[in-house]
Amino acid sequence: MTDTSSTHDHGDGILTRVLEGSRVVRTLRAPLRDDSRTSRATRWLSTVVRNSSGYRWLTKEPEPEVVVIDLRETWTVGPIVRLLDRLVDRVTPYWRESALKRGLDGSVTLGERAAGTRFGRLLVKLLEPPELPADATDSDEQADSRSAGGRDEKEE
Repeated sequence: MTDTSSTHDHGDGILTRVLEGSRVVRTLRAPLRDDSRTSRATRWLSTVVRNSSGYRWLTKEPEPEVVVIDLRETWTVGPIVRLLDRLVDRVTPYWRESALKRGLDGSVTLGERAAGTRFGRLLVKLLEPPELPADATDSDEQADSRSAGGRDEKEE
């Protein structure tokens, strides 16, 4: 807790003595002591949760294999995807002739010209994602070659 004697007392320590003798302050500080029931129960609960299979399942590293699900074949999302496909098919001819598309195309052209300037190149450098470390790229390539049936050079 904070030292109240230096901030609120005027040299005589009255506030400190009042707070030390206060039942309210003792009651509020009790759960924060290391030997309190609340503190022990919190530590026990934390240990139980960290050792639970649910916690380990939620925090484990994902499997490296990629599972692809075609959402068009699902019952919940499939109808929405089919509706969007039909909507896009009907709207596409109108979009190609719209003033909004021409305006966006002009903005893209302007952005491409701006990217060629010194400021644009600086902005691109600041916004592009960092490159992966060489170790991560090598291990990804080795994992890909093993999953494709190839052998790692180190194994030969």
